[in-house]
Amino acid sequence: MPKQMPKEVEPPGAKQVLSLLEEAVQFAETLAIPPADRTLTLRIGEELIPALYEARTYLEVGYLRSPEIRQGISRASLVASDLTDADPAFGPLHSLLRVLLEEAGRASRAD
Repeated sequence: MPKQMPKEVEPPGAKQVLSLLEEAVQFAETLAIPPADRTLTLRIGEELIPALYEARTYLEVGYLRSPEIRQGISRASLVASDLTDADPAFGPLHSLLRVLLEEAGRASRAD
C-alpha cells in the first residue's frame, strides 16, 4: 500500500481569524450575562471586547500584518488572564484568546 503524503495545513487567512475572533467575543458576552460579578462584567465590556473590536477592524480591511491586530488580541488576553485569576470560569476564554493570538500570527506570516 503506498504511503500517502501528509496534507499541508493551509495557514489561516483573515476570514478564519475573524471567525475565531467573533467566537471569542460571543463567548465573552456569554460570560458577562448576569448573575456574573459586576466588576468582572465591566472589565469585559470596557476592556476585553473593545480590544478585540480594534483587532477586528484591521482584519476586516485585510491588514493582516498590522501590529494592532496582535496588540488588541494581546490586551484582551491579559484582561482574560486577570479575570481567570478572579474566577476560573474565564479559563476557557483565556485559552481561546491565546489560540486566536497564535492563529493571527500565523495568518500574518502567511500573507
